[in-house]
Amino acid sequence: MIYMVEMALIATDRRVEWDAWYLSHMHKLISIPGIRATQRFESLSQSASPFVALHQVDGPEVFASAAYTAKAGPGGTGEWRELMNNWYRNVFDGVPETPDVPMDGALIVVEDGADAGDVPLRWMQSVGLDQSSERRAIGVVARLDDAMALIGRKGVRVCKPLTPRLVEAK
Repeated sequence: MIYMVEMALIATDRRVEWDAWYLSHMHKLISIPGIRATQRFESLSQSASPFVALHQVDGPEVFASAAYTAKAGPGGTGEWRELMNNWYRNVFDGVPETPDVPMDGALIVVEDGADAGDVPLRWMQSVGLDQSSERRAIGVVARLDDAMALIGRKGVRVCKPLTPRLVEAK
């Protein structure tokens, strides 16, 4: 399953500090049983929630675990929770693993009914947490330059990777 987190940073003057904190947070997340991988992105398309993180999870039960509530979730973001808005947390079924988007590639996020041209998409159904989007698709374009023509299409976000995909230690 895919756990997708979207948000905007209010304190834009603290962006470098926030990026460093978020990378540390990602390492903490993949130490939690049931969270298998994580990667973070920034939308190049206009969006109220321009930052996107994809986390591969075993299922919605992960978010009720003692390990998760001790390290993550709204309580695990510390001071940053007050410096973010347009924050949405959705669990999607239909795609078992997060894609490994190359650093020079793009993640394409598509709302139900939108047209992403010939990008191969994998559709997902919301099954947990906020359920702010009932149905959504993701796709990967190997080269960011090849995705730029999608910017401005209604319901389509082109997102550049901010981090490589991190996977749990085995």
